[in-house]
Amino acid sequence: MSAAAVPKARYLPPKEAGSFRQVLQLYETRQYKKALKVADTILTKFPDHGETLAMKGLILCFSEKKEEGHELIKKGLRNDLTSFICWHVYGLFYRSERNFEEASKCYVHALKYAPDNTNILRDLSLLQCQMRNWEGLITSRKTILSQKPNVRQHWTGLALGYHMMKNYELAENILSKYEETLKEPPKEDYEHSELLLYKNMIIYESGNVARALEHLESIADQVTDKLSVMESRAKYLLELERLPEATVAYRKLLNRNPDNKEYFFGIERALGVQDDVEKRKTLYRALAKQYKHSDAAKSIPLSFLSGEDFRQAVKSYIVDFLTKGVPSAFVNLKPLYDDEAKVKGIEDVVLEFLKTLSHAGNGVNGVGQNGSAKEKDNSPTTYLWTIYYLAQHYSKIGQPDLACEYITKAIEHTPTLVEVHMAKAKILKRKGDHVAASEAMTRARELDLQDRFVNTKAAKYLMRAGKSDEAVSVVSLFTKNDAHGKGVGDLHEMQALWFLTEQGEMFNRLGKIGLALKRFDAVKKIYDDWWGDQFDFHQYCVRRGTMRAYLGLLRWEETLYTENFYTRAAFDAIQTYISLYDTPKSARVAAELEGLTEEERKKAMRKAKRERAKQNKHSESEKIGGTDDDPLGKNMENTSTPLEDAEQFWKPVAACATWDQSWTWGEEIAKRKEQEAARVKLDTADKTT
Repeated sequence: MSAAAVPKARYLPPKEAGSFRQVLQLYETRQYKKALKVADTILTKFPDHGETLAMKGLILCFSEKKEEGHELIKKGLRNDLTSFICWHVYGLFYRSERNFEEASKCYVHALKYAPDNTNILRDLSLLQCQMRNWEGLITSRKTILSQKPNVRQHWTGLALGYHMMKNYELAENILSKYEETLKEPPKEDYEHSELLLYKNMIIYESGNVARALEHLESIADQVTDKLSVMESRAKYLLELERLPEATVAYRKLLNRNPDNKEYFFGIERALGVQDDVEKRKTLYRALAKQYKHSDAAKSIPLSFLSGEDFRQAVKSYIVDFLTKGVPSAFVNLKPLYDDEAKVKGIEDVVLEFLKTLSHAGNGVNGVGQNGSAKEKDNSPTTYLWTIYYLAQHYSKIGQPDLACEYITKAIEHTPTLVEVHMAKAKILKRKGDHVAASEAMTRARELDLQDRFVNTKAAKYLMRAGKSDEAVSVVSLFTKNDAHGKGVGDLHEMQALWFLTEQGEMFNRLGKIGLALKRFDAVKKIYDDWWGDQFDFHQYCVRRGTMRAYLGLLRWEETLYTENFYTRAAFDAIQTYISLYDTPKSARVAAELEGLTEEERKKAMRKAKRERAKQNKHSESEKIGGTDDDPLGKNMENTSTPLEDAEQFWKPVAACATWDQSWTWGEEIAKRKEQEAARVKLDTADKTT
């Protein structure tokens, strides 16, 4: 823009214009102090220069002076409403606040005054990815591509937009046109290899499997990820019902990794034996001989065998584990516990094996009447792991007394083994005795003070027993602690969801509503951070060419708020807020004082005041560190908008179409909001009358 065309309010003499360009460069290199000094020199002569004010405000925002910076940005924009720089800066401010919708509006305004500005178009396209505005992304990427057609990421960015709109033909054509621009395809280039595999993914998702296979065969030599080629080829051959070739492909994959269950299922379908038990049995017998160290070849048949065949197979499988002393034997067999017949078969096999260990001799060391011992099966550890398994077995099927009997024997046999004490704690927890369970888990922890996993379990069980201070002390053994020796703040920094969720649920049970809501809100903020953190990958993954991994990220983020930790925290928070709405604090206090004399009321209120003071003092150790104005959650507990606060937890789950249970929560909130609206309307009518 020529000097004559520059608005008077925006014009700067050459010297100051050079200084302004220097401000931009210093901002880009994050030299904020120097940038502020240069901006101030401009503003001393031109205090109303909008672009300089906006840039100074943006720099202050990144210098932890957000309020002052925000005001300067708004002032700069008011002084020059037609400046694309001011609008772009305002968009950057909103983006830093993760207010992506407002940031997008600012970028659109900026493009009105600079429609070909590549930086603004790029920033807008990243926001459109974040907001899943694929139509807008296509428009932005087309403009960028027309400006710089020699950059690969602009082609893949446009292809991504068409792909997410399920316009597979155009997405494929975009990538094909890019390949045509290459004089010679690069060899052994990872980024180009990923681009080819991404194109193959698009062809496959379009439904044309035959062409996807043909394309895969043509690019196989250029692809560095050989495993992906092998897996995709086997899958395509299977879907095209080219079964002999699919069988060979899956056998090659099994030779590479005989512990991948998907390869075994693939070879079943390729051989057409997935519905024939006898043929499957023959197949897995051969595979078990071929891959002797593969657990999958031995465990998969347990899912389809029955009767005596199952009994023999599970006997061979489980006895091998017990004699080797594998602690995870029960975990491996737990998926079978949905079938009652198999549960009975497992129980009979293990009890029969136990009799061979303790038959007519010492039940502890397994020595027979004649003084001889079977070398491996009759070792003391075999007996220990067998009764350990039985304890877990009976706990799982709901027979806690028998489980306690066996785990007690295991502890008497080897009192220094951590696993048996942990199993006892789990058995007691299932019985509902959380205090005894926490004591058992504490004993397990004391046997190995360097094991962080056991420490975590001990803290978790202590919280379920309502022992708040003890739980914090235990978990703080492995954290960076504050001045009080507590690690709650560090666990919050590390985004330890298990701790925040468990502690929130504990506070809820103890009636510490404010602290409970504080923890549930901390969980929500962590998930909000994870949703926002994907923003950094919209540019990085497209630039680096890792499109398949990027698509996996986008699809995972769509179900982010249905994860267990969030739904647990959200459900408890919603229930708590609904309870606060149904029974306001004034109503709860009135109910407690109902029927008391004036003297008794005063006495009760004085007692309540002392209890609150005591609780506040006691709760100092339960704070999450930082500069929080409401560390004990009193503002949350005394909120005047409980339904709106509950809705904030519900909306992210409701946006995930894969989780239907959320609508039950939404119905409860909506029902009360309708009642509230009707009540307000009635009150207004009464006042008018």
